[in-house]
Amino acid sequence: MAKIKHLQQIHDLKSYRNACRVIKQLEPYIHVTFFGKEKVIYLNKAGRELIGSSKEVKRNSLMEHTLLCNEAYLHFNCPLDWKTEFRIESKEAVPTFGIQFMGLSPAKKKIVSDAAFNRNGYIHLIEIDNTRSMIDNRKKIDAYAEVLQELKKNTAPILNIFTTNIERKRKFELWIKEKNIHGQVKTFSEINIS
Repeated sequence: MAKIKHLQQIHDLKSYRNACRVIKQLEPYIHVTFFGKEKVIYLNKAGRELIGSSKEVKRNSLMEHTLLCNEAYLHFNCPLDWKTEFRIESKEAVPTFGIQFMGLSPAKKKIVSDAAFNRNGYIHLIEIDNTRSMIDNRKKIDAYAEVLQELKKNTAPILNIFTTNIERKRKFELWIKEKNIHGQVKTFSEINIS
């Protein structure tokens, strides 16, 4: 799922009019819809068969989140190893108190970031915030703090949070500073492509 302006930027299609002309030629393979007065396209059955994909994408409540994730992808210049719904796990040590319990295994702490990629020896974790409550966001930052402590032993993680407004940005900045998480927070208006 992508806005025409996303495809325009990725494929260097110059003007919006030219991008629409190219998209018009793809009509047998795509669905066209609108989101916020902008054209959005996604593959139909024929398009999925053409590229050999079995993943069906439909217009749904996650459409805005997907499009905002595309904005972050473009902001980082389209990393080749970009992975969506990236799962991070760490094992929590089980206290033994000098007694070994059979069948007791370490608990796993898990967190799923919206996307991740590697660059210059750092793993960049991407978190897109558009509709989640700030209480839930705080819990997620706390979970990141716990999991990233374990992850820092093997690699250098950077948490990149993209949010919708300045007030939310300030709260995120305060929280990652409190938890000593290496990262940055930006609003979509700061990174928005034209």
